[in-house]
Amino acid sequence: MDIGARIERRRATTPVTNLVVEWNALSPVVHVPNPVGRGSTLERLLDALDPLFDDRLPPTIHLHGPPGAGKSALVSALFSQLSERLSPTHGTIQTTTRGSNEGNFNFVYIDARRSNTVFRLYRSILDALTEKHVPERGIGTGVLRRQLAATVAQSNPDVVVAVDHVDECETLASEEIVELFDGMSESLSVLTVGRERSSGERTLEIPAYSTHELADIVTERASQGLQQGVLEHAQVKTLAEWADGDAHDALAALFGAVTLAVKEDSNRINDRYLTAAMDAVPRNAVPLGIVLSLPEKRRSVLGKLLELDDCACASVETSAAAIAAETNLSVGTVTRYLYELAEAGVLERIAATDSKRSGRRPSKLEPRFPTLVFRALHDE
Repeated sequence: MDIGARIERRRATTPVTNLVVEWNALSPVVHVPNPVGRGSTLERLLDALDPLFDDRLPPTIHLHGPPGAGKSALVSALFSQLSERLSPTHGTIQTTTRGSNEGNFNFVYIDARRSNTVFRLYRSILDALTEKHVPERGIGTGVLRRQLAATVAQSNPDVVVAVDHVDECETLASEEIVELFDGMSESLSVLTVGRERSSGERTLEIPAYSTHELADIVTERASQGLQQGVLEHAQVKTLAEWADGDAHDALAALFGAVTLAVKEDSNRINDRYLTAAMDAVPRNAVPLGIVLSLPEKRRSVLGKLLELDDCACASVETSAAAIAAETNLSVGTVTRYLYELAEAGVLERIAATDSKRSGRRPSKLEPRFPTLVFRALHDE
């Protein structure tokens, strides 16, 4: 906890509402530079990366753990710090126990949700390693691989790549990603991050947060993002217990409660807002990072779906017709998008209970993601 930094932030920051000092500090999709409650896991990860401090590439590593356990927050923050200290574009590190490091590594963090094909993965890494323009189309995957292999081989600093959110429905598998870098292992090391355990030799497991750790996270974020005293300790405890180890859900509910309070111009977050916000975060919710990484038209369809009244939401067909009427998309296209989003788990098809049709009942769609936060972020 940097007390001086907190004081200066309050001096320099003009509150955006009578509640909020900084929205980003509350957002479940924004990672802070120093994650809370992950000290022991950080030490184990640093142990696995220890060869870096002797100017050697570490082995391939897979970090895995349950949703909302802070995997992305930890790895993105760690790679930012390592890049600042061990890459050639920044300063050098010298210690009394090891030789000086003159910046022998390039660190690249990749979100597999946005680089969800082999082509995009190769391109993202190559784009991070070179100042030359890397085309987004009109070039084959094989050509990109050869360019990346040549760049890595000719690069004086070795390369350490973290590929986050692997093994999901729409992303590459961890084992496949490791195989994609065959032949580059002398100059490139890979850290994959996901929910599932890998069959690789070196794996690290990160546990779910305890209730106490979650309470610390909510308290820390609230202290950065909210005016003092608008969130009570009992409410923090309620959020932490409800979230059951998932920091994403806890922060999504906090963010949602704040949006409701701001909408009603309240100067406090009362229990009614908190309850409504928790109800807007489904159990085993699809992470907002997945939803926000969807193509723009699909995100737009989701936004329109959330605006429909109960009558328009009676079935997939009525929803598609109502959305098409508000956009420049055809009913057929919207219908296809809705079914694809349901197959991906972003929406859930459930049988309509109030249908008057005979025979098979139509299905309607329910969101499987935090709706209040999505609305706020999608409308930005």
